[in-house]
Amino acid sequence: MINDKLKIEKIMVDGQPQLKLKGVIDEDASFDVIKKENGPLYLNLSEVTGINSLGIRNWVNLGKELSGREIFYIECPPVIVRQMNMIPSFSGQAKVVSVFVPYVCDNCETEKLVLVGQKELSLSSPQVAESFSCENCKNGEMELDGNPKQYFAFKK
Repeated sequence: MINDKLKIEKIMVDGQPQLKLKGVIDEDASFDVIKKENGPLYLNLSEVTGINSLGIRNWVNLGKELSGREIFYIECPPVIVRQMNMIPSFSGQAKVVSVFVPYVCDNCETEKLVLVGQKELSLSSPQVAESFSCENCKNGEMELDGNPKQYFAFKK
């Protein structure tokens, strides 16, 4: 069995320290590493693979504990974006810097995540490609997997 418990690792990206979260946010997830950090918090969520209801509660409570701190969410995968869209307190006062947008090929069903950054997210209505050519099968179109207005609802 693969150990998918949450791990938090400090990494440097362009000279900027980030905390990279990997695995599942659940009732056993410990956020002590995050709480001990000083200064702005740059949380890279790209490798969060799941979150359950108790994990959501723990995450929201963490946000309350960190009230007043500068927090940035980086490279949010769809599993995190869904939570931000359903539960307004999930992101609290954090600024969303970048998110992965899911696409799927209408021909071969290949899935691809495309990173959308701060520039696109700063617009009132993020501009993302509705479709583009599939690199895998060369015949199909990679289409946005869902409605962009719904996917970016967290921006309200």
